[in-house]
Amino acid sequence: MAEVSIIVPVYQVEKYIAQCIESVLNQTFQDFELILIDDGSKDESGIICDLYAMKDDRIIVIHTDNQGAAAARNVGLERASGRYITFLDGDDYLAPNMVERLYEVIEYSQYDMVVCDFLNILPNEKDNFIVHLQEKTVNGREVLEHLKNEKNHGLWTIVWNKIYKRKVLENLRFPDGKYFEDEFFSNQLYLVSNQIHVIPDVLCYHRVLETSTMNTQKIENYLDLLEALQERLEIYFIYAYADDEIYKVLIYLLDPFTKCVKAKFSGINEQRVEQTRRFIKTTSKKLMKRELSFVKKSSLVIIGLFPDLTYRLAIRFRSQLEKFL
Repeated sequence: MAEVSIIVPVYQVEKYIAQCIESVLNQTFQDFELILIDDGSKDESGIICDLYAMKDDRIIVIHTDNQGAAAARNVGLERASGRYITFLDGDDYLAPNMVERLYEVIEYSQYDMVVCDFLNILPNEKDNFIVHLQEKTVNGREVLEHLKNEKNHGLWTIVWNKIYKRKVLENLRFPDGKYFEDEFFSNQLYLVSNQIHVIPDVLCYHRVLETSTMNTQKIENYLDLLEALQERLEIYFIYAYADDEIYKVLIYLLDPFTKCVKAKFSGINEQRVEQTRRFIKTTSKKLMKRELSFVKKSSLVIIGLFPDLTYRLAIRFRSQLEKFL
């Protein structure tokens, strides 16, 4: 049994998968198993994975029909035997000491997970950036209630810049068939996480391709994001999270909601949009009874009645509204 299981969903990344695998094989920490889930790739990705597995018995390749990254990661979780688990995307790669650095921090501690900084590699190299993390220890509630609502480039939603104790993930799985699967996963992850340590080391290199999922989202995919955000708001109410944080997430929900309204869906998708409209109205009413400023309470009246119109007006006058909200 390996100390660390590294789970990699692989789909149509023949240009990058060799670098991804090599970055794992060249780790200064060698007690790992690398689980590659070929998610029905139609290019040479699966073949490349098989060739590497023939050379190194720490590599496990599982070929599946195309079901998406969520299902692929779940397959990896079922197969993983390590005491610790990390995730990596097939077009990303690791610094040579990433696993060792994360392992040495989590192994002799009470942390449920350790989080590191990462370099975002964009199509235009001049746009590359890191998050500039500061070392600190937080808890799961603090992350879900506050930190996830800050501007942090998805730091607390993504799964591939962290190492997890196996026991934290034992009863967690990604939602099959959903887009924005990390949003659903993180909702549950931070409910069961206690201490989380952040280190400033830049240890992961994440490619943001022009063809990446986030850059090629179909409008209907945002229906899943709406569902994930509604789930988070329900958690906030159940666990009595701060009223201002509930308000923040409701405001954020208006963006994908407005996109979906403009799409003029029919059938089941139209029903999902209307269900969200009702949810916004109900949530606005609940919040009007909470400890919020007069300005925010007033805005909730309009949001509850005309959520998509409110969002379009808010974007138009954003700079002025930010002074009040």
